[in-house]
Amino acid sequence: MTNMNFQVNLQGVIDLLSNHLYSDPGVFIRELLQNGVDAITARKRLGHSFEEKVKAEIFPSSHTLSFQDNGCGLTESGIEQFLARIGSTTKKDNLDASDDFIGQFGVGLLSCFVVSDEIVLITRSALEGDSLEWRGKPDGTYQIKKLKKDVSVGTTVYLKAKPEYEEYFEFYRVRELLQKFGEFLAAPIYLIEEKYEQRINESLPPWRMDKEAAMTYVEDATYNKPLDIIPLRSILGGVEGVAHILPFAVSLQDEKKHKVYLKNMLLSDKMNNILPPWAFFVNGILNTDSLRPTASREAFQENDLFFTVRDELGECIKSHLIGLAEQNPELFKRIILVHYASIKAMAVEDEELYALFIRHLNFETSYGTMDMAAITSLHSSILLTPTLDEFRQISRVAKSQELMVINGGYVHDFELVRKVASVMEHVKLTVLDILEFSNRFEPLGREEQMDVQPFLELSDRLLMKYQCQSLIRWFEPADLPVLYNTNQEVNFFKLAEESEKEANALFTDIVHVIRTELYEKPYARLCYNYNNQIVRKAIASNDIRIQQVCIELFYTQSLLMGNHPLGPEELRLMNDSLLEFMNMGLDRANGADL
Repeated sequence: MTNMNFQVNLQGVIDLLSNHLYSDPGVFIRELLQNGVDAITARKRLGHSFEEKVKAEIFPSSHTLSFQDNGCGLTESGIEQFLARIGSTTKKDNLDASDDFIGQFGVGLLSCFVVSDEIVLITRSALEGDSLEWRGKPDGTYQIKKLKKDVSVGTTVYLKAKPEYEEYFEFYRVRELLQKFGEFLAAPIYLIEEKYEQRINESLPPWRMDKEAAMTYVEDATYNKPLDIIPLRSILGGVEGVAHILPFAVSLQDEKKHKVYLKNMLLSDKMNNILPPWAFFVNGILNTDSLRPTASREAFQENDLFFTVRDELGECIKSHLIGLAEQNPELFKRIILVHYASIKAMAVEDEELYALFIRHLNFETSYGTMDMAAITSLHSSILLTPTLDEFRQISRVAKSQELMVINGGYVHDFELVRKVASVMEHVKLTVLDILEFSNRFEPLGREEQMDVQPFLELSDRLLMKYQCQSLIRWFEPADLPVLYNTNQEVNFFKLAEESEKEANALFTDIVHVIRTELYEKPYARLCYNYNNQIVRKAIASNDIRIQQVCIELFYTQSLLMGNHPLGPEELRLMNDSLLEFMNMGLDRANGADL
């Protein structure tokens, strides 16, 4: 027996495996399982009849683990090829073909060097009779010798734990890892410690379960009962699985944790890209025969096939939701209610999701909160306000005018409503110019307009300094004397004007240029309601001073009623006009008493 060397810098490979390639040292259990199951598959292909079995046995006193399979075993040349040459594999002849093998990269057994300072492998090939022992060490040397005593066909791997990895050789930890990776493998897996033996994998995979059984499986595994189970299939990618709809809201930024199996072996329990990004409301459990894993076997290679499969799985989810909307609308609405905020966010980006969900999404309207289906069944003409402030300015008046106005001020609502005509052709949508809203009201007759003209001219002169213009219309409700409408552009210019008064010389010049040269100065609108008795009395008054005080009070009260901020000058105007109005009343009362 002579020492031989790996045909690679093994220390560098071990560092790569432990620090870069594998996310957890426990994956050595997966690699041992994979090699054992693949060996059994290879022996079955030879036509041998045997009771397939994989055994893991723990020797607690020495922190040693043995891993045994009764698969095809290895010949001496096979050992040389498979164990001494990184990148070689007994399955390398046709990597792109869909087959029953799990592994494709011949580095799996070497992952054991992460947790052990020596690998001892005892094997006997189903094709040749020699029993062989292979010993490998992380310094890059290995030995092969023939054993005098025959062993059973198959392979047994012995590992002694490094001190810092002894936890991974304890019964509870090995059982956890065996169950995690091999729960759904077809070959029976047993764990043995001293005289105790436990069968690990007796579970039917959820993608082979009926809906009720899959619901129970997910609930037991996650401690949450899913809202629904969606079957997933991709013929092209050899994928079958289920997606369970989460019973709680999740953020679009939350890490997705799909469980993905390759030929029934767990590849990853936190894969985030196997389903489309918009499928944030589900977690998937999937098994594939055709997608190719990366070298770490913790993800899939993102090639054309991968993205085609992902699109196919997305179509499964969409088709299920479409059917749910028709067959079980209560459950469909419940799903929307739970995942409302995220559904809105994704519907903005995805046209198919938009078409699916828009009818069921709720919006604040001038008639109260309603879903889009109800909105469009009542009104074919819809007005949309870009901001919450603009909606609040006109919502009460809009309902009195029998106008359907939707508040687009909440997150994503403006984008969602603006596209509604693309899926509901009978709907006419208009983005509302708030400053033109009063023009929708009934205008006065010619004679009435001539009567009110002096009052409007006085109003314009008084309110010009507050960047506001006046008009008068008939509108409901009659108890509302005036309607004040402004927008962000008007508010910006008013703020800029105030800043110009208080800023330093350089900033003042910049603001002045913006206000006077780059943009045309916009004006808010104060619409008087000719349907209101107090407005009519003010107009009919021949006392200019009384009219002035009324105009000032109408203006400042409209700001208060609309929750608009009052600047220092507007506060002063309100106080002065209110005090003057009170004085007028008191003087008149005192004069009457005299």
